[in-house]
Amino acid sequence: MVGNQQQSLIYLVTCDQQQAAELTAQMKLFDFSVRVFSRQSALLAAMHSLAPFALLVDESGLEDADFAQVAPLIARLTKGPLIYVSAQLSVVQQIEMMRMGITDFSVKPFDLQQLIDRLDHLLGRSQQKPFNVLIVDDSEAVSKWACNTLASAGMQAKVVHNPLDVLLTLERFKPDIILMDVYMPQCTGDEMARVVRQNAQYDSIPIVFLSTETSRGRQLMARGMGGDDFLVKNMDAEELVAAVSIIAERYRRLRHCMTRDSMTGLLNHTNMTDHLERVVHRARQEKTPVAFAMVDLDHFKQINDNFGHAVGDRVIKSLARLMRQSLNDADAVGRYGGEEFALVYDDITLIRAANLLDEMRVRFSMLDLQHGHGVFRATFSAGIARLEPGMSASQLIDAADEALYRAKRAGRNQVGVGLGQVGRTG
Repeated sequence: MVGNQQQSLIYLVTCDQQQAAELTAQMKLFDFSVRVFSRQSALLAAMHSLAPFALLVDESGLEDADFAQVAPLIARLTKGPLIYVSAQLSVVQQIEMMRMGITDFSVKPFDLQQLIDRLDHLLGRSQQKPFNVLIVDDSEAVSKWACNTLASAGMQAKVVHNPLDVLLTLERFKPDIILMDVYMPQCTGDEMARVVRQNAQYDSIPIVFLSTETSRGRQLMARGMGGDDFLVKNMDAEELVAAVSIIAERYRRLRHCMTRDSMTGLLNHTNMTDHLERVVHRARQEKTPVAFAMVDLDHFKQINDNFGHAVGDRVIKSLARLMRQSLNDADAVGRYGGEEFALVYDDITLIRAANLLDEMRVRFSMLDLQHGHGVFRATFSAGIARLEPGMSASQLIDAADEALYRAKRAGRNQVGVGLGQVGRTG
């Protein structure tokens, strides 16, 4: 097991087989793979062979050993969280467990949603994409040095020698930061920066000027033309990596706050429609298929009325999580508003997209959602449409919205496609 499978692998230590079966089935719906262990020898062998992303330990422990004696060794073999599930522990008991290597605690009755939230947070940090750095410099030597320096630090660097090619590269490469030479034959760096700033979608990308210029006045003038910082060429490699990392990380955090829904982490309404506009534009140029889906939780008002808004919020977050996992592109999923969501399926056929959406519908309908000390299940309806010749992005949204309402009128918990539906239960 490699790649994403290994990153989502969970080891569960428990003697409670019923709990193990229920937890394994539920976590599978969130794309976590669970292996269950009740004996020390099997657990240690597995840890030496393939360390999991996280280890979940039930207080029932192991059949053939006291877990307190095994815990320090297990903690050394895993780099991920070591979560202990038990009845309420005192502060003294928690400290003792932490000294053994336990990193997190979960109190019974077991709250799966809180566990998934915690694992998602840790998994998201471990899977953070490397920074994309666009280097705009006509000098072969300087751009090669900067590119190699940043690549050796784990970043993705791309060089553009002609600044007139920058806008096309921005659309395809999606950089987290631009390193721009100040003096180039075709135009100056500050002139190019002003052109970039004319495009709203690139207005917040940090532009850092590179130059041998040491005049503070000239540096400030360049920054006033649209740059965010000024670095002198031939600096130490460590200084370049540190400066780029700090600025790019700040941009990512700022962009996330500006473009994402605070509850779900999905694109907000405005940025979702902007993303669709760009996908439609590119699809027309490259003649590739595009499908767009609208998703709406069924009877969501009843969920809020029966269980409270806090539970309703967790239902929304659970669905958002499943949608994020279903599409590799984080910009392809958005919260359209309230309990409505939108998904962009780029470069796949309508039938394939509809089948993927229906698989997600089935998975969500099988998810145990918690309220107080009980569980319930929820469903969603969806409508999906494909981009037809001459169709605008807004017309595509209308077509998907109409398919959604047909699915709801037909009984909900299904995917409306064109004049028919794909999948139905209940």
